[in-house]
Formats: sequence, C-alpha cells, structure tokens
Amino acid sequence: MKRDKVQRYILPLFNSAIIPRMSVFLPHDKKFFELFEALAGKAVDAAGLLVELSNDYSKLEEVSTRLGILEEEADSIVHEIIEELFFDHTRVTEEKGDIRYFAHNLDNVIDGIEKAVRRLTFTQAPTPPEPVVEFAPVIMEASEEICAAVRCLRDMRCEEGSLEAHCIRINELENEADEINRRWLRKLMTTPTKSSDDVLERLLLKEIVAILEDTMDQCEDVANILETFRLKGGI
Repeated sequence: MKRDKVQRYILPLFNSAIIPRMSVFLPHDKKFFELFEALAGKAVDAAGLLVELSNDYSKLEEVSTRLGILEEEADSIVHEIIEELFFDHTRVTEEKGDIRYFAHNLDNVIDGIEKAVRRLTFTQAPTPPEPVVEFAPVIMEASEEICAAVRCLRDMRCEEGSLEAHCIRINELENEADEINRRWLRKLMTTPTKSSDDVLERLLLKEIVAILEDTMDQCEDVANILETFRLKGGI
C-alpha cells in the first residue's frame, strides 16, 4: 500500500518539480557553446557570400558551390549537437528541446541563403536582381548580430544586457526585411510584363524574394530562442 502511494503521488512530484530544479545545479557540458559559435560563424560566412554575390554577379556559380559546401558543414554541426544531446544527462527534456530548436533554426538561415542563390542560377539576369541587393546587407547584419549574441551565452551574468540588445536589433532588421518584401511583392505583382519569358522570370524572382524574407524570419526565430535562454539564465 505504501509503495503504491509512493509511486502514485511522491514519484510524479519528484520527477516534475524536484529533478528540473536540480538540473540547474548540475555541471552542464560547455561543448554546446563551441558548437553554437561554429554554427553561427557558418551563418555569417553564408551571408557574406550573398553580399559578395550582390557586388560581383559573375561569381554566381562559384558562390552557389561554396554555399553548398557551407550548408553541408552546417548540417554536420547540427548533427553533432543532436548527438551531444543524446548523451547529455544534465538537462531536462525541455532544455534539450530548446537547444535542438535553436540549432535547426540557425541552420535554416544558412539553408535559406543557399536555396535563394541556387534559384538565382536558374535566371537569365546578367546582374544581381535589385531585391537580392537590398536583402543582402540586412541578412548580413542579422547574422553578425546572431553571432555576437551567441557569444554572450558563455557568461550570461555579465552579458545579459548585450544579449538583449542583439535580439532587439535582430527583430528590427526583420521588420526592415518585411518592408523590403512588401515593396517588391507589390512591384512584382502589379508591373506589366512584356513577354511570356518575363512572366517566368518574374515568378522566379518572386520566389527568391519569399525565400530571403523567410530567411529573415528564421533569424527572428533564432533571436526569440536566444531570449528564452536569457530568461532561463543560460543553456
């Protein structure tokens, strides 16, 4: 009878209330900081290639190839993060979910840039499309803000204010990207085309604009998870 009472009332209370609180005092593996910083660095590299392409469109094929390599390297880092989570017994499930979600959203930033440039290789334009030129510096700055914010995770006591400032700036940049998206969507959908070929190019450019806007949405999602880490006092 006593055993049934322990299993029914005491153990659920211990699992739901005591163990999560204990996890705060357990020694977390610091390797996640290195992996996060490496992944954020890949995002900066990818954004840098987008800026490079907007300045020299003759490098389209080269940049697309380099982005494909970066995307594979980023996937490897994400895989390593997931593997580390499997063997990390110092965190509760919710904390592991936050880390996994963060890694995948940051990887999506790199995927978005690579996907947009891959679509550009389908076009016939001799120069970089104007929307890409406008999006490139915004995505670049957002990636740099993410990279700086990730470094703050190592010392939340001292860097909490800096982390908050970086997250605010990322959200501001996402608003700028929304404005770019709305403006170009209106222009692409209302400007008459001269031929059927122009229609196809217009549709492809519309898709590229949507991909770049979604990439900035992913940056905002990353900032939101960083805010979650800040509220919880770290990872």
